Amino acid sequence: MDIYSIFILSFCFLILFGSLLHFTHDWVKKGILLHIFSSLNESTWEHMKLLVAPTILVGILQYIFLKETYTTLFNSIFILLLVEVISIPLLFEPLRVLLKKVPFSVTILIFILSILFGLLTQSYFLKNNISLFSEEVALLLSLGIVGIFAIFSYYPPKIFLFKDPVTGKYGDVKEH
Repeated sequence: MDIYSIFILSFCFLILFGSLLHFTHDWVKKGILLHIFSSLNESTWEHMKLLVAPTILVGILQYIFLKETYTTLFNSIFILLLVEVISIPLLFEPLRVLLKKVPFSVTILIFILSILFGLLTQSYFLKNNISLFSEEVALLLSLGIVGIFAIFSYYPPKIFLFKDPVTGKYGDVKEH
């Protein structure tokens, strides 16, 4: 399978699975992995979190299909995850400050743009064989991001990124 097909499938998977994770916590309510990877409230952090599990799964699939062709896969997967989760607050927070309430359609667009920016950056890194770190370090950094999201799901800092604009609370107070 060529890289373009893999990236198109990655894009579709990230949108669908990430969107689905927005609702799974309300549907199921229990489960450590579900709590770590699905949205617990409407905070910016929880929307960033929607891309973590799908990106890791996409990264595994990309590794399976592209490992023979590209030597910087873990670096590119790390950069994909990093660009996605950083893009959401960089796009959303200025709009939230200016508009007070960002329209739903704009939040969906931000989610999609974050995925697109991540995949485009990843593609650039792969095509140009860019390596920021050794592959082992890039893998550990990616897992570190997952770990941070897991910890902050249970112990959210009391800063604006974690504050639910609907309830004014942090995290999932029913679970603590």
